[in-house]
Amino acid sequence: MTQDDDRGPPRQDDDRDLTRQDEEIDEAHFTADEIKDKHDFGNWPDLVGLAFAVAVIWYSFSFTG
Repeated sequence: MTQDDDRGPPRQDDDRDLTRQDEEIDEAHFTADEIKDKHDFGNWPDLVGLAFAVAVIWYSFSFTG
């Protein structure tokens, strides 16, 4: 398989970062990754997901009796 871009083969460090667990990452690295990620949605996605799950369960019981 050939690569069409100029990035070359993946480096070993890149592969290792994909499989690192939270326990293996020190606080400074974790904070740097969070800042680089720039996604701060807060808690609303969890609350919307919970409300959706409750609605699906309620609908399933209301229609099946």
